[in-house]
Formats: sequence, C-alpha cells, structure tokens
Amino acid sequence: MKYLTDFRPTLWSTIFAFIGLIFLFALGTWQLDRLEWKNNLIFERQSHLNDDPILFNGDIKELNDTFWKPVEVKGVYMHDKELYLAARSMRGNVGFHVLTPFRLSNGRNVLINRGWVPREKKDPISRIESKYTGSVKLIGIVTPGFKKGFFSPKNDLSKNVWLYVDYTEMSSAVGMELQKFVIDAKENGKGGFPIGSQTRINMPNDHLQYAVTWYLLGLTLVFVWFFWNKNRLKS
Repeated sequence: MKYLTDFRPTLWSTIFAFIGLIFLFALGTWQLDRLEWKNNLIFERQSHLNDDPILFNGDIKELNDTFWKPVEVKGVYMHDKELYLAARSMRGNVGFHVLTPFRLSNGRNVLINRGWVPREKKDPISRIESKYTGSVKLIGIVTPGFKKGFFSPKNDLSKNVWLYVDYTEMSSAVGMELQKFVIDAKENGKGGFPIGSQTRINMPNDHLQYAVTWYLLGLTLVFVWFFWNKNRLKS
C-alpha cells in the first residue's frame, strides 16, 4: 500500500502513455465506426438483390447506381467465346463459373456469368442443350466481377482458365471490347447447367477484431506505464 501512496510516475512517461492511449482508443473507435458502415453497406446490397429488375443498356456511366441490383438486358449470346473462372465450389464440389460474352441490342458487349458447372460439364458439348440461339432476354445482378487477390497467381490465358476477372485480358481473349462489369444470370441454363444465381456479397469485415486489438493495446500500455513506474519506485 505504501508503494501506491508514494506512487509518483515520471512526467515524460505519463505524457507518452496519455498520448498513446488516446491514439490507440481513437483507432479502436474508428474501427467500430467502420464496422457499422460495413454492416450497413452489406445489408443495403443484400436488400437490393430481390428488387424488381430495371432495363439496362450497358452504359457504364450508370454503374455507380446499378451495381448489386437486378437488371434486364436483351441481346445475343456468343457461346463460342466462353471463359471459365476456376476454383469455384458448390456444396463441396469443385467446378467453374461460365462467363459468356453477350452482345446487347445496342451493340455493347458484356460478360454474363451464366453460373456454376462441375468439371465434367465444363466442355460446352456436354451441355449443348443450354445454348441459346437468337435474341434473348435475361435478368441478372450487375457486379464488378471477381477481383484479383493479393496472392492470386496469374490467369492461364492459354488454357482459358481464369482465377479473377481482368477486363483487358478478357477483351483480348474474346476479340472484342467488354464493358467493365459482369451480370450474374439468375436463372439456370436449359438442362440444369450452368446453375445460375451465383451472386455472393463477400466483403471482408474484420473491423470488430481490429477494434478489440486497438483497445487491448491501449489497456496494455496503461499496465506497462503503471508497472514501469511502480518498479522504478521500488528500486
């Protein structure tokens, strides 16, 4: 008890601890604000997935208000230019997402994510009944496409196997300029494949863990300050 009564922390250590504590707690509070923002953003995007579709002409200028919303488009599939996104699983089964260029009635070219197929259905011949001829209407969700991860290997253009969406590379591969978005088709293909409605709103949301980390570091700093000054007094 005498040590606590005579406790006299140094001025410089107190100033350092005080500034550090404010900084760490401010970071923790900022992360909580980010957590609320992220949760609201995820909820907003998910709530729009079942809205009534709006007519969409593929104008990229409209995308800021169209991402993650249902749209209706009309055009022609170019099945001979299919692209395959690899490492996509469904119920534990590994397969591919089939991305098919689609020419809108106004001449713009977009990518349609027709959905998931197992490995044995990757070859278009194995699902010939799913090909559409002539002009068709479809409903889907406009997304920015699968982005490249930090450690993602490069796309294998020679084998037409893609790990992420790269609009420049894909435009070169199919020989036409593609708009910079993907429409996830909602319906399955004829015959059951590809399986549509593959839209997933997967956003990293680690803000709570970060907030707890910053707060714990702040408390740790307080303990270090206290025991350092206490031990100094003992000595």
